Amino acid sequence: MKGFETVIGLEVHIELETASKMFCSCPNRFGDPPNTNICPVCLGLPGALPRPNAAGIDAAIRVALALGCEIASRSKFDRKNYFYPDLPKGYQISQLDEPIGRDGHLDLPSGGRVRILRVQLEEDAGKLQHGPEGAVVDFNRAGVPLLEIVSAPDLRSAQEARWYWEEIRRIALALGVTDARMEEGSLRADANISVREAESHELNPRVEIKNMNSFRFLERALAYEAERQSGIYLAGGRVDQETRGWDDPKGESFLQRRKEEADDYRYFPEPDLLPFAIDPARVEALRRGLPELPAGRRDRLAAQGLGEEQVRLVAESGPRTAYLDLAVQAGAPPQEAAKWICGDLARLENEGAFDFAAPRLAPAELAELIAGLARGALTGPAAKRVFGLLALEGGTVAQAVERLGLGRVDDEAAILGEVQAVLAENAKAVLDLRQGRQQALGFLVGQVMKRSRGRIAPDAARELIERQARG
Repeated sequence: MKGFETVIGLEVHIELETASKMFCSCPNRFGDPPNTNICPVCLGLPGALPRPNAAGIDAAIRVALALGCEIASRSKFDRKNYFYPDLPKGYQISQLDEPIGRDGHLDLPSGGRVRILRVQLEEDAGKLQHGPEGAVVDFNRAGVPLLEIVSAPDLRSAQEARWYWEEIRRIALALGVTDARMEEGSLRADANISVREAESHELNPRVEIKNMNSFRFLERALAYEAERQSGIYLAGGRVDQETRGWDDPKGESFLQRRKEEADDYRYFPEPDLLPFAIDPARVEALRRGLPELPAGRRDRLAAQGLGEEQVRLVAESGPRTAYLDLAVQAGAPPQEAAKWICGDLARLENEGAFDFAAPRLAPAELAELIAGLARGALTGPAAKRVFGLLALEGGTVAQAVERLGLGRVDDEAAILGEVQAVLAENAKAVLDLRQGRQQALGFLVGQVMKRSRGRIAPDAARELIERQARG
């Protein structure tokens, strides 16, 4: 709203895709029958002792490195105490003052920079399921490794916040630490938002919007809340620090509870887990093993001449990027390969008929298809038919051409025979063409292409049609 500046910070929660939970050996697996992946440790039964999952710690370090964080040489776990039905222990093992990573950043497309205050490990809670007869709880999720990424309040719009969260997701997927399936709860975010007068540097009381699991919901909720808080200040009122939920069908936020402070959680060091050292050599080994990250992908693809939308579509998917790279290595011009990847192949992928990670149409065969078009061995329509066969069934371009009978017809006598047959079958269109109706030419060319199953080049057909019809 005019006269006010929006101030937003995000807490992004990522369930890590490890084989077992964070502090016990129970399977970390979604979709199993309720309360089957549980044990005395994740239920917090007396005498049960937790043991940290080294794979979870490594995943946290990799994410922190990807975000430019300083990795702690010493870290520890803490108890965050609160009561809720989905928290069987009555506390959550988390991190307070010695997280895995600190002081990172993420650069925005606008040129701004969002500071990453901390990257910390904790355990997830169970899941409440509400029904007509009340609520039940499934503890399968209790103890699943959960990574929390806390930003500074450096975001200035709902759109920036959405992009930031989307980029975190892209980074996590590139690292392979999560499946990031928001509908399953493996990627969630809490948003802290306040507004202040433009040019002011003071932070006003903030509202936290909890458990967002949709980029669209986040953007709508933040836009609404900025408007609501600005309206309160304009009316001379005061914004209370509180936790609110988002009701998307109604398009409004609603009060859940007054905001807790850190003291309310009675944090103290986890007595069952000792502080642990993080070996610098281990950190460097993990750093060397980092894959190309989304920002680097985008820069490299743009340097290859791809358009802005092509860069976005290819770079957002590691398998798409790898597919393009292999096609280029096989000789395909990057821009031409990107047209197929962002067009027909992306469409088939969306329909569930193509997988870039395990493609039936090999990248080298896409390069051969593009080369065949460039040297004139295939017409555009013929190439489309070859593509369709290879994308769904695999094989080589040569095999598909032979199977479909799509070798290009270059013999002028053969082309002339097809053209004369079409002219004889379409006397009215020939008359229209002779009277100057150019759309008739396109129709006749199309009929030649159809009759020849795409084996005659459109330019060759057009030239002979004009010569025959007007000669």
